[in-house]
Amino acid sequence: MSSSGRLVSVIIPTYNSWNTLQACIKSIYQQSLKPLEIIVVNNASTDNTTKKITKDFPQVKFMTLNYNLGVTGGRNIGIDQSSKRSDYLLFFDHDMVADKKMLENLVAAVKSNKAVGITTPKIYYNRDRKRIWAAGTNINLWTGQILFRGGRDVGQYEKIEEVQVAPAAILVKRAVLKKVTRFDNRYFATYEDTDFCFRAKKNGFVTLYSPNAIAYHNISPLKKDERVRLISRSFWIGRNRVIFMRDFGKNFYIFLFFSPVYLIYFAVICFKEKNFTGFMQFCRGYMEGVTSPRRYGNILKTNKDLN
Repeated sequence: MSSSGRLVSVIIPTYNSWNTLQACIKSIYQQSLKPLEIIVVNNASTDNTTKKITKDFPQVKFMTLNYNLGVTGGRNIGIDQSSKRSDYLLFFDHDMVADKKMLENLVAAVKSNKAVGITTPKIYYNRDRKRIWAAGTNINLWTGQILFRGGRDVGQYEKIEEVQVAPAAILVKRAVLKKVTRFDNRYFATYEDTDFCFRAKKNGFVTLYSPNAIAYHNISPLKKDERVRLISRSFWIGRNRVIFMRDFGKNFYIFLFFSPVYLIYFAVICFKEKNFTGFMQFCRGYMEGVTSPRRYGNILKTNKDLN
């Protein structure tokens, strides 16, 4: 099923995630729409990923980096290494598993309308497959609040519709890259997909949520585990929300007025987990975001900025 107009390059950045990466790759090879290629970018992992993937998946286009360049750097390297024959690129997180028809349904959705440049699936928790992690996401451009479309699945997200953000699983029409070029390396991790989708929108491309495409996220649905996960990314969350809102928010000063709410929220979850370093990291990230300049011009078209 790899006829003209359906060729897909799958790009998976990874860092110390061999336990989930195996199932991720296997699920892509089991797709009803076979990918043209799978590209795994190893962000300097220390868990023997290189040795294991070479042995178990010799057909994967695999590269190991000397430094951890984050989600953005890994995806951008994947873009550079992808075959120009592919019509679409799927950016897929290493802790995800795809339903057998996910790729087929994502491509069908993006082909449904010329304005569609990005599609994203309905993503369940892998450990609770009746609970939705994300059905696309939105963001309040006044306050910076992330508006997650999730929860127990009672049929509330069965409509194909435009969303602002495609998280974790992002099928991109190659034509989008001619305008958006790549992911913004300032983000490293978190908000990189939000920024990408908003830049695509500015260039006339719609992001579409497709409920017929299904994926599973291998993270815990428990609130305590979610707090721990947030704290582990506290610096990037604190910093990158501010950078994104500076670039895309309705009014940056109104956003800053609401910012103490996020500081209090992170203080509470760090207090519950007795992780005060996490709160300090969040504050450090927030201040770095506030003092960072706005982005000017296009995202670099090469990876010279990554080294």
